[in-house]
Amino acid sequence: MTKNYYSIYIAAVLSFVISLPPRFAYALIGILLLNLLIYSGLGLKLLMNFLKVEQFTSVILLFTATVFTILFKMILNICAPVVALNCGFAIYLITFSSYLMGNLLDTLGAEQTDHLKRTAIRVSTFSVITLLFFLLRDIIAYGTITLPAKYGLKILQVFTPGSEYFGHFLATIPGSLIVLGLVFCLFAYINHKFTILRRAENEC
Repeated sequence: MTKNYYSIYIAAVLSFVISLPPRFAYALIGILLLNLLIYSGLGLKLLMNFLKVEQFTSVILLFTATVFTILFKMILNICAPVVALNCGFAIYLITFSSYLMGNLLDTLGAEQTDHLKRTAIRVSTFSVITLLFFLLRDIIAYGTITLPAKYGLKILQVFTPGSEYFGHFLATIPGSLIVLGLVFCLFAYINHKFTILRRAENEC
């Protein structure tokens, strides 16, 4: 993965971690919206490519993503008003993430089947990593697993933290950024090792 890819992934993850409340339930809502925007944007890109009007793609993508986000927020207000209120403007930052991810996933020079496959793999990887991060943070910081509900959150108690429990630090922005930094360093290290191995194989 190139440095540019890393910067885009970091920006997309930060828009989740910093803006959304530190609960697994909100990550589920965010990832649902992100996937909706990514795959609708993908379909729109393929359509614009088929119609040979690629020069209007960026404008139409931004407009469509904004409309979908507003509709999603309206539906969320009806189905889970408390969750929608707590998400606040974070919903609109996810639109920004989807646009960044859309640029990252832009491989329209490839065959459509290959393009769809790459998109599915990259979006799924991002979604799984983000959901796992929020899930582990919810469990470690609060001792719970939360799910969206009509009037708030459905809370599944895993364990009861004590009054001096240190794990609450992970629910703060500094704690989250420290963990994310360690995770990205680990991925960068692993990717660097794989790059060295691939180069060694090509030279042989």
